[in-house]
Formats: sequence, C-alpha cells, structure tokens
Amino acid sequence: MRQPAPLAYRQPLPHRGETMSSEANTVTAVYQVTGMTCGHCEGAVAEEIGALDGVSSVKAVASTGQVTVVSAAPLADDAVRAAVDEAGYELA
Repeated sequence: MRQPAPLAYRQPLPHRGETMSSEANTVTAVYQVTGMTCGHCEGAVAEEIGALDGVSSVKAVASTGQVTVVSAAPLADDAVRAAVDEAGYELA
C-alpha cells in the first residue's frame, strides 16, 4: 500500500499586496511607484530594488507605475521605500 504524500509545509501568510508561491517558495509583491516616465526610470528602480537581499527578479512598468518583485521572503517596506528613494522616485 502506498504511503500518502506528506502535507505541504504551510508558510505564514504574506503581507497585503503579496502572494506566496509554495512551488518555488517565493513571494511576489506589486508596488506602486510614482514619477517613472521611461525605460531609464524603469531600469533605475529595478536596479535599486534588485540589489535588496533575497530579490530574484524585478519588473518595473513606467506606464502603470507598477513594480513587480519576486523574492525569497517578504521584503521590509522600509527597505523597498529606501531603494525606490535612492533611485529618485517615490513609493506610493
């Protein structure tokens, strides 16, 4: 007789605006950034947020102001805000 598969480890619920993927153990968060108007803006924001520990990908879209971040764990809001500020923009 086959043994039942073990129950998946339950991660704590992510912060508001984040989703957690148990398949890859990642957190995807979408932030709203004001002031981005072009590809250079997108690159500056993505570079600063991408330098945060645990971040595996960043996609910034100037036309919507949305920045999607995939990371190993939820990011501290103050760290994301500081990264966006360093790039010269504002986290809404």
